[in-house]
Amino acid sequence: MQSSHNQIELKIKKSAKGKIFFADDFVKFGSSENIRKVLSRLEKEGLLERLAQGIYLVPKKDVLLGTLYPTTEEIALEIAKRDKARIAPTGSLALYQLGITTQIPLKAVYLTDGAQRVITIGNRTIQFKKTTPRNLAIKDQLLLLITQALKEIGQDKVTDLHLQKLKPFALQLDHEILKSQLKFAPVWVQKRINELRN
Repeated sequence: MQSSHNQIELKIKKSAKGKIFFADDFVKFGSSENIRKVLSRLEKEGLLERLAQGIYLVPKKDVLLGTLYPTTEEIALEIAKRDKARIAPTGSLALYQLGITTQIPLKAVYLTDGAQRVITIGNRTIQFKKTTPRNLAIKDQLLLLITQALKEIGQDKVTDLHLQKLKPFALQLDHEILKSQLKFAPVWVQKRINELRN
């Protein structure tokens, strides 16, 4: 127990403040029961903060703001990296990330080719929804985000204001990426993106 405690503590102390750890990151240091006890002890000592079951944060402190927490997106990306899964933000999250809405969604929904699950972190929720490979066929993050945002708004509800806000993002898209990946978006979305670039 002592040696796994030391090894885990050392690994955490050597890591950058603000780093996210999963309980699985320490499997080589002992049994899952043992690791859980060590992480719980380190949490009491203030070296770690538990974000959700099996997800921990090396707290980064600010004099005025206290602990600086990672964004929902940062946590979701870390989970996807660990699971070797692809994810795509949907709905209101895509709109928020593109600045079309200023309302931070308390429930972040991602499409994934990994496991379906819901993770609660404080008053926020991250939901991973299993989807077909076609919905994740667009590899370029920005193109994927614009596609998801347009789908969320809806074909008949897209206004000039929406298009005005989307245009600078559409202009950033790489021509080669559009040539190879735009075909995976719905036809009406393809048409809108092409119009925005002209």
